[in-house]
Amino acid sequence: MLTFFQTESEQQFSVPLMLVFLGENYAQEPVERPLGAQNFQCFLTLKGQGDLFINDERTIVREGDFFLLYPGVPCRYRASSGKWIIANAGFTGPICAPLFSQLGLSESGVYSCSNPQVFLQNHRKLKRLTERSDDQRDWSPACYQFLLEISKTLTFRAESDPLTDQYAENSYACRVIRHLETHLTEPLYIPELAESLGINHQYLCTVFKKETGLTIVSYLRRLRIGSARMMLERYPERTAAEIGRACGYDSPSYFGAQFRLVTGVTPDQYRKKGSSILQD
Repeated sequence: MLTFFQTESEQQFSVPLMLVFLGENYAQEPVERPLGAQNFQCFLTLKGQGDLFINDERTIVREGDFFLLYPGVPCRYRASSGKWIIANAGFTGPICAPLFSQLGLSESGVYSCSNPQVFLQNHRKLKRLTERSDDQRDWSPACYQFLLEISKTLTFRAESDPLTDQYAENSYACRVIRHLETHLTEPLYIPELAESLGINHQYLCTVFKKETGLTIVSYLRRLRIGSARMMLERYPERTAAEIGRACGYDSPSYFGAQFRLVTGVTPDQYRKKGSSILQD
């Protein structure tokens, strides 16, 4: 079911964030928008699988995936096998663009979602609110809360390492991992990283390995190859070399060697046979 809501002209500047539509257990039909959407649109796949094309690049959207469409970005999307069941929400208002950017949702595309239930729980809260009131001014704080909560579960590249949660927030291990996730494709200079944390780099290496069981370099490789695995599955038209560069490996041969070191197979073998060949 897809429900659209009125956004009165006099509210366009007085209400900072407005709800345009809500969809729940909605069978997504094929959509083609050469001029892009008219508002900010959030989708969560509940069942099935779809293809999303942004500027003609195809991305596979699987169950549990979240995708975001910015207004004005050419796009099209469709089910790729059977029914594609989604939940979605659309937003507009003067703070939309800066808010999405500030929350780390800075571009259209598919995001990894670590906890789809957060989306669904906040989606249901919005739906109940619209049933009690028809005033966008009452909905605006709930819209903000919806976006704030779901943004905490989303990453544009590979999923954040779930093991991060086992470390204290201000521990050196957690701070290093967050740095690696944020600067995934950039060269790693451990002395500079240690200096930014205010400790000796040899001590940092010792503490990190004691807490995680891995060296900092090995952990970075694990994150990069995790991102590459996701991209090999998600972007079928990109070459392995392109994906390697997107994950911080300028040399295709070196990327292939690092990928095989972590997974036991080459990037092309992984793509052809799927992640089921791996024993995690």
